[in-house]
Amino acid sequence: MNLRQLEVFQAVMQTGNMSAAARLICITPSAVSKTIAHTELQLGYPLFVRAKGILTPTPEARVLFEESSLIHRKLDALRRIALNLRQSDGGQVRLAAIPSISHEFLPLVLEKHLTRYPRVSVEVRTLHQDQMVQALLTRSVDFALGYYEHPHPLLTNTVLVSGPLYMVVKSDIWERAVRARRQNPMSFLTSMPLVRLVGEDPMCQSIDTLARQLGHTATAGLQVHTSRLALELVKRGMGWTVVDFLTACNLDASSITAVPLHDFAPVPLHMYFATSTPLSHAAKRMLDMLPDLLHGAMAAQRAAKNS
Repeated sequence: MNLRQLEVFQAVMQTGNMSAAARLICITPSAVSKTIAHTELQLGYPLFVRAKGILTPTPEARVLFEESSLIHRKLDALRRIALNLRQSDGGQVRLAAIPSISHEFLPLVLEKHLTRYPRVSVEVRTLHQDQMVQALLTRSVDFALGYYEHPHPLLTNTVLVSGPLYMVVKSDIWERAVRARRQNPMSFLTSMPLVRLVGEDPMCQSIDTLARQLGHTATAGLQVHTSRLALELVKRGMGWTVVDFLTACNLDASSITAVPLHDFAPVPLHMYFATSTPLSHAAKRMLDMLPDLLHGAMAAQRAAKNS
């Protein structure tokens, strides 16, 4: 089967009839019928049983469909890559970031970038770590931002900055903890629910480690998908959690207290891109802005804490 025959065969299998397959791939029904007939002639066996206008795949067709679906998906990915390469020309930057970076840091980046490069179009996608590979390899985005190194072999990782992790809890609860256990207020959290992140996020390991140190059962409490939702629960006094340094930079100190976890390794903020695809000039210009903005955000957070 050549690629054209594969495309027509997949369309018929997906839609169930010649006319719908023709509409799906934008050719005439007669062209679909002729292609299927020619394919059957080449193969030496039928792919469909035709009865009263209804097509029923043969057992051989079902096997071919299963085996050729991966090839078909790869062709679709190739088409997306070709389209996205064309779209990335000129003044356009497309980036992805995990939710905590999108909500807490990217607004500052976009504000500064718009001021400096007002004619550059910017598209932002909020993705979780496990969604970034496909977006990068299909050129749906130019680069992505996330915490910790991404293990995929086709991605290049670059550390932009590192910062501490913070335990966060409602401020009045922390004040009670300090009064009750001045020598070790963190131990006060043992009796409070833990707000844990769901999934394989490396941040989960830090939250669980701290919980174990406090004698807390890591599986107990609440489980949510994003740090932003975890913070909303913390604001309501429903528990405590651990956040990254950028999230800690934007907390309302009057309602939430952030305590740096100096015994934990700093969390690295990484930039990822597809190794096989060089970054555009527009993307590089945006990336060049990030280190100063990151260090500025961290310096402002330290100054606010010391004031």
